[in-house]
Amino acid sequence: MTGPDRARTNPDLAALGPLASVIARTLRDTPIRLGDPGAASDLVGALTVAVAAYVGREVLPPGALDEARPPAVAWDVEVETSAGEWIVFAPNCPRPAALEWCETAEESTGRRARVVRRTTITTIERPPTEPTT
Repeated sequence: MTGPDRARTNPDLAALGPLASVIARTLRDTPIRLGDPGAASDLVGALTVAVAAYVGREVLPPGALDEARPPAVAWDVEVETSAGEWIVFAPNCPRPAALEWCETAEESTGRRARVVRRTTITTIERPPTEPTT
């Protein structure tokens, strides 16, 4: 039987040290209430996100997820000001709601309104290395 000290010094397992730190940090930082039926799912969700972020940042080659992940899409409604500039009237709406807001904005303000599609692509990058002192 292998003791805990031997497992930690095994060179094959040494590469898992940073992942173990991510898991330990998530376990420490995730609030859990004993007796709360949602506690387990909250913890599992937090662990899943933390491990996925670690794998995306440290294991996969840069850009590996960019093609697999569709961009996030949201719709904004903008209203034209008297100076000819556009200001956001209703941000981050689903498209049907944005179309309704656009109509409402034109009726309530008497100004032109438009629906704008916002597309966001999230990229996971390695954190900058900090110099050791």
